Amino acid sequence: MKVLRISLALIAALFMFLAVRLPIATTPGFFIGGDPEISPDTWIETSSIHEIKLRVSAMIPRVVIIWFVEIENDLYIIGETESGWVTMLGDGGRVHVRLGDKTHPLQASVIDSGIANIIQAWEEKYLNDYPEFFNTSASEDFLESVSVYKLSRT
Repeated sequence: MKVLRISLALIAALFMFLAVRLPIATTPGFFIGGDPEISPDTWIETSSIHEIKLRVSAMIPRVVIIWFVEIENDLYIIGETESGWVTMLGDGGRVHVRLGDKTHPLQASVIDSGIANIIQAWEEKYLNDYPEFFNTSASEDFLESVSVYKLSRT
């Protein structure tokens, strides 16, 4: 009985460690990983990369896995205004983005103009691979209350 309790405690501790260490699906984490690198002048080809990890700095940082789009060598992200990471980021601030094996420091800024073009590019990038999202009211509901950020090199 004692061995069973110890085993269960170790398994529970392992799950808790993994849950707080890494972002998993829609559950945020704390650590972004990757090799730190200054942002390149030109991004790698991103059309086939579906997700990035975004680290929003705060007292307790938050790392989320998120869709993004590149337009004219600039990266843009879209998030629900009421989500935790958007609330933490507010009007903008320093973030880190993991793209492939590299992690880049960037500055996130809320975009007020050109949003329709950014959303259109975002929809075009993901529509074919995620029709279950775009062919339902989920995308309409999502897009009604979003914040759009440009990720600029620092």
